[in-house]
Amino acid sequence: MLGADSEEGSRSVAKDRARTICGSGASGAAETALAVSEAMGQAKAQLGGASPQLVFAFASPRHPMEQVLREAKRLLPRVDVVASSTAGELTERGLTRGGVSVMAIRWGEAAHVATGCAAPLADVPAVARAVGGQFLDHTPEVARHAACVLVGDGLAPELEKTVTELRKTPRHRHPIVGGGAGDDGHYVSTAVGVNHEALPGGMACVQVTSTRPWGVGVAHGLTAATAAMTVTRAAGNVVHEIDGRPALDVYRAYARDRGLDLDRLALPSFLVENELGVMLFDEVVRVRAGLRVVEQGALFFAGEVPEGSSVCIVRGSDEDILAAAQSAAEDAKDALDGAQPAGVLVFSCVCRGLVLGPRYAEEVRAVHSVFPDVPIAGFSSYGEIASTRSRLDGYHNDTIVVVAIPE
Repeated sequence: MLGADSEEGSRSVAKDRARTICGSGASGAAETALAVSEAMGQAKAQLGGASPQLVFAFASPRHPMEQVLREAKRLLPRVDVVASSTAGELTERGLTRGGVSVMAIRWGEAAHVATGCAAPLADVPAVARAVGGQFLDHTPEVARHAACVLVGDGLAPELEKTVTELRKTPRHRHPIVGGGAGDDGHYVSTAVGVNHEALPGGMACVQVTSTRPWGVGVAHGLTAATAAMTVTRAAGNVVHEIDGRPALDVYRAYARDRGLDLDRLALPSFLVENELGVMLFDEVVRVRAGLRVVEQGALFFAGEVPEGSSVCIVRGSDEDILAAAQSAAEDAKDALDGAQPAGVLVFSCVCRGLVLGPRYAEEVRAVHSVFPDVPIAGFSSYGEIASTRSRLDGYHNDTIVVVAIPE
């Protein structure tokens, strides 16, 4: 387990300020040090001369994690830096690919702890203890609310399991949000980092206590395109059979009903555009993206699909997907319970970008329309995390998670 090394102290409370302030920045520069410097400069400029205490850095894998952290710590040696590789970088300025986006935070009546855990992640209870074991213990007025921001290997099933493990303890009954680190759509390897430590295939966590609640909104905009079916054989992320047939045959029949020949299509794209929805009664409560075919017609999904689950194939129009982004932003704003937003974090599934194509940037604009004067930063992710009191199904695919940080 890796802890924070901020000289100002990641446990410190900014007693000299009544409110939290945030700043965002982005750069598409090809050289890593320049990209980090430009993004950091924009973010710091929005802080009005105040020094940040925490920086989230979201960087394309073309920028090596070690170099991202090194430059960030050179610029801000006394600040905690938590970083993740991406499949696209987001701010209120729009979308970059191959770039860096940043959110810099100066706490008001709030404080944080930043931790990390290196791969392998197979021992999930140990990982949960490593990233979630240190929780702030302040006076009741400061610790009235809490939140946890978690980023980790979006290709590892342990990320979803860690969210579930964290939810088991009473002190983690607060919102857990975040996303799966990406690698620009190559699906080979990802990385996160905490301060000076790059963690390929690892996990990083920021735990926050505050006097005001964080706002969380989550939506996907997808609807059922088939009747409900039952997963009759599955193990972890692999679905072998649906309604007693190989999972691939179910997709082949679905394509045929649409006048398509699955064997003539680009299968990865088809799976992304026609994902598997896990149902509760008649509602699609979470979505799972199919990534590849494994043995005997089984499909590997980005997230567990339990045997016995009621499922359907889902689709969504561009308009529905963009409307979902605005809806998630509105829910996040409402959940602030009257507090003003200082900044907004966005975790949007890479699948949404593949479906929306050139319209993907409109998703950021939909969020910005709800938070017009608020710094926004985030990334295109491999799996989204949003576990709240009202949503215990904490791990999602093809979903947007909008997180409003209160002043």
